[in-house]
Amino acid sequence: MSGQFTTAELRAAIGNLRQGKSPGHDNIHPEFVTHQSETTSAWLCSFFSSCFQRSKLPKTWRRTAVIALLKPGKTAEDPKAYRPISLLCVPFKILERMILSRIEPVVDPQLPREQAGFRRGRSTVDQVTLLTQDIEDSFQAKEKVGVVLLDLTAAYDTVWHRGLHLKLLRTIPDRHMMKFIMEMLSNRSFILRTSDGQRSRLRRLRNGVPQGSVLSPLLFNIYIHDLPETTSRQYGYADDLAIMLRRTTWSAVEQGLNQDMGILAAYLRKCRLQLSTGKTVSAAYHLCNREAKRELSVSVDNKRHGAPTSPQVPRCSAGQDTVLQTAP
Repeated sequence: MSGQFTTAELRAAIGNLRQGKSPGHDNIHPEFVTHQSETTSAWLCSFFSSCFQRSKLPKTWRRTAVIALLKPGKTAEDPKAYRPISLLCVPFKILERMILSRIEPVVDPQLPREQAGFRRGRSTVDQVTLLTQDIEDSFQAKEKVGVVLLDLTAAYDTVWHRGLHLKLLRTIPDRHMMKFIMEMLSNRSFILRTSDGQRSRLRRLRNGVPQGSVLSPLLFNIYIHDLPETTSRQYGYADDLAIMLRRTTWSAVEQGLNQDMGILAAYLRKCRLQLSTGKTVSAAYHLCNREAKRELSVSVDNKRHGAPTSPQVPRCSAGQDTVLQTAP
């Protein structure tokens, strides 16, 4: 895992670069490195290997240009309606992909089966299908179902580096590789770039994993890989999590969900991740038309999580198909 990079690894990483994407602040486009001679490939391999062996990176790779993309359905006047995207330097992206190809086969088997985010052969469709099937199975057993869809506030941006370091120690056996990954995340800075060409002053980043990085999804999966077990069944996709509990009475459903939400909330606080109370919603599923407007009483820190408003998580009544849509 700590050996020098090969030209085969380099070619694979370059081959996975998406053409036509915006460059970083160094203005090196993906197309610049796609077509190169054997001599250039050998030099790049030597350079990347030197960075890796010495755990050193060029200062320019630590600087990121950030653009803000408006989230669908949001108003442009609301600063919270934008998603920050990091425009990383293309050479740094190549290095990230080579690191990812080495650690992914080691880390993936250690991730919980409930986590489907950014894993080969897994998708959101799998999780939605599984949850829908579990709800339908509960109908066959004449049980009542409670679901809570948890949303985290700026999950990637608030990853605590020291906590991530400790979890990398548990999942990556190669200490040099672990040290280099933390080096890639340290001493980062960014400038905010607007659509009209304006730029902010340089700011330091002390926590978080960069949005737009190919390594970030796996690092976040590592960060929450020790999510505690709950009585409710869990369905995860990266920083999105749903829990489902089926019982014969609503009081048992609510009691179980509240206990599990307390367990998860305590874990998130320990990891310095913040639960978005405004976007975390609950839904009740059943076959009783008389309870068509049933809402669950689920809360964390005395903040109740009611039924969603948009998009609507449909309530199930007799004769209806069960389709689950996740909240934004």
